[in-house]
Amino acid sequence: MYAIIDQEEKIALDPYNGVIALMDDSNVEANLGPVSDRIDVLDSIANDLLHSLDPRSTPLISHPNREGIFLNLGKITNLVYGLILGLLMSIIVLYILYGSGL
Repeated sequence: MYAIIDQEEKIALDPYNGVIALMDDSNVEANLGPVSDRIDVLDSIANDLLHSLDPRSTPLISHPNREGIFLNLGKITNLVYGLILGLLMSIIVLYILYGSGL
């Protein structure tokens, strides 16, 4: 594997030892352009995941003026979790108080 410096002059850089030399024509050249594009997309997705920890940020694919969507969704999620846990605890307390005599 090597990095092509000049295609016309057949000059390349060996990234493992840092030597610049003439390319060997017997080696197969790989086009890393599509791979680089996919790495850029993956990098933007990773940055979006990192920025999702800030409740005032917006998701990567969202409509304009959606600042604070994570904060609102977090409040709704906590409300639902609280209701579910409250109902479960009240059912357990009612069972202990009135259901144990059955």
